[in-house]
Amino acid sequence: MTDNPAKNIPLPRNWIGIGYILLSGIGVACLPTTARLAYESGSDPYTVAFARGVLATLILAALVPLTGQHLRLPRALLRYSLIAGVAGALFVYGIYLAIRTTHISLVLLIVYLFPIALAIYEHWHGARRLAPVQWAWATLACLGMAFILGLRFDLVDPVGIGFAVMAMISVIVLTLVNVRVTATTGSLVSNFFMTLWGAILFGAVLLALGDFREPQTPLGWISLAGNGIAYCVTWVAFFAGARILGAGRASMISLSEPALAALFAWLVFGENYSLAQWCGFALVLASIMLFEKRAQQAS
Repeated sequence: MTDNPAKNIPLPRNWIGIGYILLSGIGVACLPTTARLAYESGSDPYTVAFARGVLATLILAALVPLTGQHLRLPRALLRYSLIAGVAGALFVYGIYLAIRTTHISLVLLIVYLFPIALAIYEHWHGARRLAPVQWAWATLACLGMAFILGLRFDLVDPVGIGFAVMAMISVIVLTLVNVRVTATTGSLVSNFFMTLWGAILFGAVLLALGDFREPQTPLGWISLAGNGIAYCVTWVAFFAGARILGAGRASMISLSEPALAALFAWLVFGENYSLAQWCGFALVLASIMLFEKRAQQAS
């Protein structure tokens, strides 16, 4: 179900793909910060998820014609796009439920194991095989994330772990199927439809609950709009990069996202980090650089 990028990708194209993934990482870094500001002004996760989906859909609907494309989805790809939209909604829902019973550091670590799980899937199916040294770098990157997140086990619930695993599986499914759609339609069109299905799902949930909680301050509304823009940048850039590099390789580079998000929180909120966490930043970034260097040598 995943794409199989051609061998011998020219180096400049490699760097374009990496640039897209790093841009996606900047979007990811902004997501929790803008959501947090919206929550602090009276909103809630379901409202934020719905509103950002609507805003991102409108942004993409405006951008697609400007690039000379059309909002058309081949019938053969409709089911994949629907699966991506549902998986995206389950990803958000799974994380939200997981962190209510399990410490957020463990939840995020489980979710961010998805590049390893995706690499195992691709290796098993022969889509992309990694050298032993790449498995070592990937493992060290995950270890670095454990340091960054300040892994704790004082609040652990089997149900919460289950929801975290559901979120991880959801993002794997989302990646695999939407990469396939992107290969035909391009990232803007594929993400328009994926985002549209997700917005419809969260809209249905809000209608059922009858509990739309809009922000109560101007900063909250600005943050809500920023969350929608960040969401749009995150997925469009990620799948544009994955179209060039392949799903597994793009996902591995995206392991830099937690480090970028933590650094962003340090700059915006003045979050304090321990020496172990700063070592985690260095370990993650160094491991990803060495992993990518080996990947370029093998291309």
